Amino acid sequence: MPAAEIDPRILQKVLCMQNSSFFSNLPFELLLEIARLGEEVHLSSGEALFEEKDPADGLYFVLSGELEVRMGGACVNRLTDGAVLGEIALLDGGVRTATCVARGNVLLLRFEPVLFDEIVEDYPEVARRVLGTLVERFRALGVQLELPAMQEG
Repeated sequence: MPAAEIDPRILQKVLCMQNSSFFSNLPFELLLEIARLGEEVHLSSGEALFEEKDPADGLYFVLSGELEVRMGGACVNRLTDGAVLGEIALLDGGVRTATCVARGNVLLLRFEPVLFDEIVEDYPEVARRVLGTLVERFRALGVQLELPAMQEG
């Protein structure tokens, strides 16, 4: 499909996805299909995307804005444009491990679990990226947990 025939809003989503480490290097046509199937979610400042222990309802991609990730009420991370979240509960079918709250206006794409499963089946590289994202987050959390212990000693 020529770029001139693509809805400019969909094309903008694809460009955002191409610039993210999670979706980069996936074929343009696949990103186009993913962008079309994703549901836009708009959040206002202070609004929660989901709460810790909520059931998983999909994978989210941050198109614009910033989210604060909280565990046990404490901020453990901030996610901005290009970030993917919700992958842990999606992979294990469990509940959300954190609460995510908008810091200002946020625009996300939400992907149904069934769509995510199909993408992973057809493109194993996506599964590797999910694992890479998990490892980065666990390492960052480990560093955060070590800092207070180091400061006490």
